[in-house]
Order: sequence, then structure tokens, then C-alpha cells
Amino acid sequence: MTNSPPPSPPPAGPRVTAITLGVRDVAASAAFYTTGLGFVLLDRVADEIAFVQAGHGLMIALWDVEQMPSEYGEVGHGRLAPPVSLGHNVSAADDVAEWHRRAVDAGAVSITEPTAQPWGGVSACVADPDGFRWDFVYNPAFGVADTGEVTGV
Repeated sequence: MTNSPPPSPPPAGPRVTAITLGVRDVAASAAFYTTGLGFVLLDRVADEIAFVQAGHGLMIALWDVEQMPSEYGEVGHGRLAPPVSLGHNVSAADDVAEWHRRAVDAGAVSITEPTAQPWGGVSACVADPDGFRWDFVYNPAFGVADTGEVTGV
């Protein structure tokens, strides 16, 4: 019997630990992300910013877009969707429809219904209350090893 080599350490460099979205209504966005998608509210500062736990060591900050220029410079929403998409990969094709329904029930707008894709998976897309896109995807080739390494991409 041969021993497998130990898992490789994650690549060096910065880790994404926070994603900040500029939102028009902090209360509505916090409700969408907590009640609708089931994230845990970590903190909320009045109508300025809310933080939700989005995964292992990852949070999403929902910051009032009018407050953002104080640190980020000029930002805003245009007539097109913000060029950001958040994704949730699921382990079963039926889960795509469940997450799509859950998001729409929480106030998201459906962009694409759950659809079988030519690459062998299923995907759907919604827009949150500020237009940020959420993709719900089942990709049978995608996986995450116990070490956190993404496989099948």
C-alpha cells in the first residue's frame, strides 16, 4: 500500500474574506440575504451597512451605496446590471430550482429559469433587490476537495 502525498497548501496570496455590495436599501437587502437566502446576520449599523456570513471565513457587506464614496470613490447603479455575479454551486440538479424559487420568493427577479445546459449541468439566475446577479448552478464535474481545492473547473 502506498501513501498518498499530503494535500497541497492553498496558493499564497490574499484570500477573499469579504464581498461588498452597494445597495439602495440596507434593510431590504439584509432581509433578502437573511430571510430569503438563509445567511446569518452578523451585524447591522442602522441603515448604513449590514454584514452577513456567506461561507467559511467569508462575509458579504451590504453597504448603502450613498455612503460608499467616503471610502471607495464614485460608485453607483446604471441602467445595466452591475458587472458582478455571485454564485452558489449545488450538489444536485433539483437544488437549482429550489434556490431559484427561494430567491424569487424573497424578492429577487428571475433572469433565467432553471435550465439544462449543453455542458451537462443546470443553472438559473436571479437579480437581488439591487440587480446583483446570483447564479445557482449544478455542474456534475465541479467539486471541492476536503482541503478546499476546487476541482473539475
